[in-house]
Amino acid sequence: MATHEKISELLDANPDILRLLVDSETLSDARSRMFGYLNECEDKVRRADCPLHPLEKKNTRDCITVFKSIISESNEHKTKHSCLDTLWKLAAEHWRRQEWPEVTDAFLVEMKHLFKGVIGLSGIYSKSGICKREVPAFMHLEGREAAVVRSELLNVKADQYAGFIRKNGYKNGLDDEVVRRREEHRQRILQALGATEQDWTNYRWQFKHRFRDAGKIGEIIELTAEEKACIDAAMAQGIPCEITPFYLSLMDPDPKADRHRHDRSLRAQVIPNRIYLDKMLEARLLPKEELDFMHEMDTSPTDFVTRRYSQIAIVKPYLWCPQICIYCQRNWELAEDSCGKADPAIHNLAEAYEWFRANPGISEVLITGGDPLAVSNDKIASILQTFAEMKHIKRIRIGTRTLVTAPMRFDEELLAILRTYHRPPEQTITLVTHVQHPYEISKEMADAMRNIKSLGIDVYNQQVFTMQNCRKFETCFLRESLKGIGISPYYLFNLKGKEETADFKVPVARLLQEQKEEARLMPGLVRTDKPVFNVPTLGKNELNAWQDHEIIMILNDGSRIYEFYPWEKYMAPVNTYVYKDTPIYDFLRRLEALGENPDDYKTIWYYF
Repeated sequence: MATHEKISELLDANPDILRLLVDSETLSDARSRMFGYLNECEDKVRRADCPLHPLEKKNTRDCITVFKSIISESNEHKTKHSCLDTLWKLAAEHWRRQEWPEVTDAFLVEMKHLFKGVIGLSGIYSKSGICKREVPAFMHLEGREAAVVRSELLNVKADQYAGFIRKNGYKNGLDDEVVRRREEHRQRILQALGATEQDWTNYRWQFKHRFRDAGKIGEIIELTAEEKACIDAAMAQGIPCEITPFYLSLMDPDPKADRHRHDRSLRAQVIPNRIYLDKMLEARLLPKEELDFMHEMDTSPTDFVTRRYSQIAIVKPYLWCPQICIYCQRNWELAEDSCGKADPAIHNLAEAYEWFRANPGISEVLITGGDPLAVSNDKIASILQTFAEMKHIKRIRIGTRTLVTAPMRFDEELLAILRTYHRPPEQTITLVTHVQHPYEISKEMADAMRNIKSLGIDVYNQQVFTMQNCRKFETCFLRESLKGIGISPYYLFNLKGKEETADFKVPVARLLQEQKEEARLMPGLVRTDKPVFNVPTLGKNELNAWQDHEIIMILNDGSRIYEFYPWEKYMAPVNTYVYKDTPIYDFLRRLEALGENPDDYKTIWYYF
């Protein structure tokens, strides 16, 4: 429940709104008055004599647009909720000093910022919104003098990035101290498994000796009581939890080593949390197709093929990974390799290949799964040869995480196969990987990348934006680290909205803020990733594009409800997608618990 203090803060933030809500006899009256008030606010901000700074004017107009959206009857019907009804009752009961409706602090703080935003008091530029004295000095200068002053300001911005990296102690796996520590881990693992250095560099050995048992893992790294309990529960219930020896060597031995814990993201990806375990157990009672969050069955024209776009399609020749990500998109169809169901029958793949031959409009294939590089080199060569013989296939894309989990997979034999089928300009091979955090980068990954790049093959990265990599400039540091070893940032994904991934969720507003305030400070060749929301059935929606999504409601728990519009909206009347986001207020409290200062993220409320 909300606190009385927060309710007062909300209603005192804009006395005009409080007055019109209190004076309204009915909800319909409140809606009419509110639209009239917002129209007046918009008229004022568009007048030539409006004293607000141009940037504050733009933010005010955006806030007005959002406010109109969340109080519209059509959006109330669409979401089965009325934010205006909550506000109307809050105002009435506040005036009468009676009981308030059930709302959270997250709702009240969200609405407080909107109340201020519609009258130009966001506080981003100044308390008054006028900020005439705060205009950068170079705006009043010209020529070289202006350039020098502007350059000094940009130095401050560059120092801001470097300062956060130092303050938070961000590290990647190429740091000398990290390399030394990981070498010690490696020796402990080899000793625990009775293995040799030659075993370590054999990817088959890595796959065969995955760690599953909390006791064995605990011999290498210290586990918290919660981590141990979750691993034990996963083992008992048959929920995948496996870690390659190499990936385990990337983790820090002591989970309490520092306040941020460099390997926090690594552990979270492979060690189940309680929410994930509970939801996965519930899911076992449901038909398999109900677990298909992205509705891939609706876009699968034949077995093991997915097509959501005109010139590219996916083929899945292997439905298992050496290591399962907790937030995996396809966890519903992954099959344990030991049970024989991960490897499609030859005739099933033959049907998939025949489908590609029958669709000459497809110019690119994405080979994924599961992880296709979990299979033998012979099978990889066979798959590549099959697509190489299709003259309409110009590009072959391989999606793999083995660069992270077992970089020794790129042995001489595999490199020779890739060299054979990478034949520009007739046909090219591209690798797409998933490096989630700078601490996942390793010396071995850098060595593998050097060999891959020598073949002329491009490598791109897809990152998922989560609680474990969303701190200020954390993703910027990943981009810079990746670029240093030859991997280009490609996509920055908003996390899928599956229930079992709730522990990872970050508000859309934080991803937009990262793009505008952090990534934007980096050179263009480093910030090449696109922020996207992967809409079930419909495909990728670029989050930077306002016209591709909008806020249609704010719930009493502070959640924003977004409506996403499909990429082909101007070509076909395809249905939209409605999504419930995680409350910004709750997210900031979680960041604070990690040692972050919420003031560093204070503009987040005005990213829509």
